[in-house]
Amino acid sequence: MRRIFALTIALVAPACVDAPLTPAHLDADGQVHGARMAQGSFATATRSPAVEAVQITAVLAAQPTGPLADAAVFSSEQGEVYLHLRADRLTSARPVTFVWSHDEIREQIEGVLAPSTTLTMAASHRLSPEDRGAWRVEVLGEPLADGSRPLLFERDFEVLAPQ
Repeated sequence: MRRIFALTIALVAPACVDAPLTPAHLDADGQVHGARMAQGSFATATRSPAVEAVQITAVLAAQPTGPLADAAVFSSEQGEVYLHLRADRLTSARPVTFVWSHDEIREQIEGVLAPSTTLTMAASHRLSPEDRGAWRVEVLGEPLADGSRPLLFERDFEVLAPQ
């Protein structure tokens, strides 16, 4: 019985369905000659890039290196504020934009969020006596298809006048 079934299949399907097409199989208009069914063109959607669930740990500090003290209030006398980040479960480096904003001031700095198991200084902002008041630092991801940029992290802090 198996031999008869195999012979029947061999007679019904004389060509391999995954055999490559060669120029000898095509007519001048690009259609397969001898095709018994209608052919049509179509487009397929490309797959969107995989989405990674990344956990970001951050410290906003007056120290660029060494032991870090996370803070939400800084004196303009300190001279600079440093954003230290750690990105867990990130498989490769990603371009990001760091945005430092205060009142109508908005400073954007291009940077990179890299995989790391320790806190790394990622961005900083120089302080002056005129910078007192409420501030926000944001980390924005790569632009999406609609042009928007996902917010990966944000942190509010305050800068005080010198004492």
